[in-house]
Amino acid sequence: MDCYIDIHVIKLLKRRGKIIDSTTIEEYVHQVQAGQARAFIPIVKYYQQQMYIYCCRLLGSDQDAEDAVQDIFLSAYKSISSYKPEVSFNAWLYKIAYHHCVNLIHRRQLYEKIGRLMKGQFFEESAEQKFLRGAFSEPLSRALASLPVAERSLLILHVFHEKTYKDIGEITGKSPEAIRKKIVRIKKKVKDKLHTYGGEERWETSLIQTKS
Repeated sequence: MDCYIDIHVIKLLKRRGKIIDSTTIEEYVHQVQAGQARAFIPIVKYYQQQMYIYCCRLLGSDQDAEDAVQDIFLSAYKSISSYKPEVSFNAWLYKIAYHHCVNLIHRRQLYEKIGRLMKGQFFEESAEQKFLRGAFSEPLSRALASLPVAERSLLILHVFHEKTYKDIGEITGKSPEAIRKKIVRIKKKVKDKLHTYGGEERWETSLIQTKS
């Protein structure tokens, strides 16, 4: 899966006036559910870049992100018959991505912990920590790395992917109000960590630079 090629594909579709919106996506989903497998192709083309960016930010590895995106779309295709339009397809797909990445990181952390114990290495950086250190200032990377993966994922969805509390509620199965309170607490944790680590950043989206 080459994300750079996919960017050009999306730009070409836009230049030709073939802009895919949520209504068009729902039509494609309905076609796939009716047995038209090829209708899944434009769904993949529309979502794979944002899925790749989300997975890369959370997993901290280009290769892991590419593998995860393929697994996520495969899972989505296999279970698309269970999709109901009571929630948006966008939220439904992100829910699959969210749980896949969180579970992947939990397994990775377990394997890394076992590996470090066997080798006698107790402070080796994880892939996520290396990625965060390269994408942010030192205090901010340490603050984000200190968050549990589920909390970091919520913050990524809200800040970097501009998901609303309602969107994230649909993705995680929580109420919008519960998500709002949770994100407020997470932001406070990051601010407190920044202060502890000597960071001067204010918590503003515009000041957070990431790879894209």
